[in-house]
Amino acid sequence: MKNVITFLMCSLCIITGIAQSDLSGNQIVIPERTPALEALYQQAKALEQNGTAAEINANRIAIKNAWQEIDPNVAALYKPIVTNRLPETIENLPYNGVSIPSQILERDGPPESPEDWGTDHFLRDDYIDGLDMDVTGSGDIYIGAFEQFIDFGGTFDSIYIYRSTNQGRDFDLWKKVGVTAAMRKMQIISMDGSGDQYLLAYLVTASENFQVWRWNMATGAFDAQVVASSVTDFSVDRNYPGSTASQRVFATYEKTTSCTEVHSARSTAGSYGFDWIDEVSLGLCGQQVEFSYGLNGGCYTTFTGASSGSLYANANSNYNDPTSWASNETVVSGASTETLNPTIRATRKDFATDEVLILGSSRVAGSSDSYTGQAYRRESGAAYSPLAFISAGSDANIAHIDSWMRKINSAEVIEIAYVRDDIDDSENDLNRVKSYNGSGFDPFEGVGDTGLNVFDGFASVVAETSDQLPCLAFAGTSGGGTYGYGLYYDAKSDLSVGENSFEGFKFYPNPAQNVLNLSANNTIESVSMYSLLGQKVFETSVNNNETSINLGSLTPGVYLMKAMIDGNSATYKIIKQ
Repeated sequence: MKNVITFLMCSLCIITGIAQSDLSGNQIVIPERTPALEALYQQAKALEQNGTAAEINANRIAIKNAWQEIDPNVAALYKPIVTNRLPETIENLPYNGVSIPSQILERDGPPESPEDWGTDHFLRDDYIDGLDMDVTGSGDIYIGAFEQFIDFGGTFDSIYIYRSTNQGRDFDLWKKVGVTAAMRKMQIISMDGSGDQYLLAYLVTASENFQVWRWNMATGAFDAQVVASSVTDFSVDRNYPGSTASQRVFATYEKTTSCTEVHSARSTAGSYGFDWIDEVSLGLCGQQVEFSYGLNGGCYTTFTGASSGSLYANANSNYNDPTSWASNETVVSGASTETLNPTIRATRKDFATDEVLILGSSRVAGSSDSYTGQAYRRESGAAYSPLAFISAGSDANIAHIDSWMRKINSAEVIEIAYVRDDIDDSENDLNRVKSYNGSGFDPFEGVGDTGLNVFDGFASVVAETSDQLPCLAFAGTSGGGTYGYGLYYDAKSDLSVGENSFEGFKFYPNPAQNVLNLSANNTIESVSMYSLLGQKVFETSVNNNETSINLGSLTPGVYLMKAMIDGNSATYKIIKQ
């Protein structure tokens, strides 16, 4: 039988402590920084944005050496993670890639906004036991899914990576990889920009091995490394300077000591998600840990812990620096509120003016009520405060919330997905999406084809396509809702699909800023542009196989382009940035 984990209850002890501890859990008091140290920390922030990997790493060593003169215990926090465990991978299983064609507290009743999502794209006809998704800055979509075999007598589990390079019109099964230990969780991160580009899959297995698998996006070359051992859960995110050599991945994770104690660490600049350093304990036992990066070093984590079921949060102002964690904050006490499966997402604002959301399934402690969706918001460094999110009433739970934030400075829109879990299974479980717009939540939207029962055992994962509209990857179900079965993708809009299509017709770049280039096998007679309301905003005669169109007069947004070739027309979606 497939393993299903839904609404897992927690029962953990509290360890009294402060933000920084050594690896034995002993309290470390961080002395006040000297002017010279403060200058080094300010230099560190500047280098993370504009410095080379060598400069970033040299600054870290200078900070360590400066602390050595003041307090060797603090200096000892700056240390590599040491592990002798090997990644549990069988890379390059036999496979030839195949293109798969596209086929007041608000109450979650019938969708209040138009059902303008497309037809669900069916990517995989088999069991799904976990998944994640990310979208690159250029719009390439990566979906990772895994299937468990070891727990059910098989030789190894399998990870499948699906990729679309044409805005979701087609997906290729890009990679299939065997895992020699039973999978428990996976999260994928696209590391894109100038320089070498990689897809990273972070995962933890039944052997409590927290590891990273890495593929070069251009060549497919593979490598893997262990981050830490004795890990039961984790969450990762990355910063986004333009050069991939300067990008770093950050994490908080549960490491088994005397309990599942929450730790943080960060990858080394220039290692492309490898070579993890500066592991430090946050001083509390916990589970269901989640992590988010904001802007200019702001890092945020949330987790549940303690026998009372309290929801905790913590913040780090300086790229997961081990001396820069604040004190743990109790967001809501488990004595009054039960919280499950929290997620956290930060808008792209500076730490002093930050805006961070924690969302989770919630109900009155000790009750048998259905779970509502509850949000908590941090603004400008203040304490988290409740923010109404959504309720499904007494007949359904708001389950497994996921969130995604595009990597653009000052961005505020957070895409959110959740599963509406019908309690008595008399109706199908459904996907829903909502957007946080910087001040509150937009109305929810229904996702999915009629008659499709969504699996309620893990999150349906959300991201954005290049037109800054939401897309979703999720599992269907079989066995009366017992198993996750069938991998699906859907998007609110598909930029690459027109009413008709011309063979050999190309237009790029999309999104475009000022110039859109077009080419075709036959003569392009004319091109017209329309707003989404159907108003013609631009028209030009071409009478050539190639042309360039100036879009400078158009305001940013999504448009429909109608091309006439040999007396026939086709319509395509274009983004003007």
